Amino acid sequence: MSKLPNLYHRPQTIFQENLANVTGGFTSHCAKPFLKWVGGKHSILPELLARVPDRYDLYCEPFLGGGTLFFALHPEKAYLSDINPHLAATFRAVRDNVEPLVDYLRIHASKHSPAYYYKAREHLFVEGDRVKIASLFIYLNKTCFNGLYRVNKKGKFNVSIGDYKTPAILDETNLRACSRLLQGKEIRQHDFSQIKLVKNGFYYLDPPYHKAYDGYNRKRFSDCEHKRLAEFCHRINRAGGHFMLSNSDTPFVRKLYKGCSIETVESFRSVSCKGSQRGKTSELIIRNYK
Repeated sequence: MSKLPNLYHRPQTIFQENLANVTGGFTSHCAKPFLKWVGGKHSILPELLARVPDRYDLYCEPFLGGGTLFFALHPEKAYLSDINPHLAATFRAVRDNVEPLVDYLRIHASKHSPAYYYKAREHLFVEGDRVKIASLFIYLNKTCFNGLYRVNKKGKFNVSIGDYKTPAILDETNLRACSRLLQGKEIRQHDFSQIKLVKNGFYYLDPPYHKAYDGYNRKRFSDCEHKRLAEFCHRINRAGGHFMLSNSDTPFVRKLYKGCSIETVESFRSVSCKGSQRGKTSELIIRNYK
């Protein structure tokens, strides 16, 4: 892929502050991710921030997850999407209905117990109210094992309760800060290929990694999906956009993005329940610009 011209702009103050003062990924006064998310980018956030293009008009994140880079950048204009309907509904509720969401989370926190957790887990898939869905989603995220989101073949969340004495179920100060940041941001639920392509857009793509955990929804992210994603990146390039993608360091991934800028960085993997399978690993940051 050919190098694109430098046509993009980002708010330098937020970027430089987060890069210079990164502490666990974020400065103390900024809105920070309100979800724990397996595969989150905290461990390589400085590497990502250092590679964000100098200029862009719209920030797009098609695999939203916990939104680590979004919360670090604080972009003025953003299009956020994910295939997970409960995740998208939760972000919209934080944006649009944060005060009733806080009230529901306060109730969950007061009733938390193993029995309550498993009732909430079942109720998530029959609840129809978006704010109640968001409160259940956040509650389960904060109290389940390792912050893991995993579904069974029926698409139902099936993670066991975590062993936390005092889980941080409600952080109303941060939720309100996140709500302010999300104002005016477009939040959608759909497949990555449906995101709109715009000239001067910056697309950060953080898919389920190749040969790694991909249980975020019942449709697993196969080699065919990775090929489809690579073609989508070609489409971004042809549309005059910048993309930055994180993925496993495997020969398959390197071959898919031959001709792009491919750099190796070190991260910490904590997905497995087995301690022996956690630890430092190398992964790739792939771009169509320098």
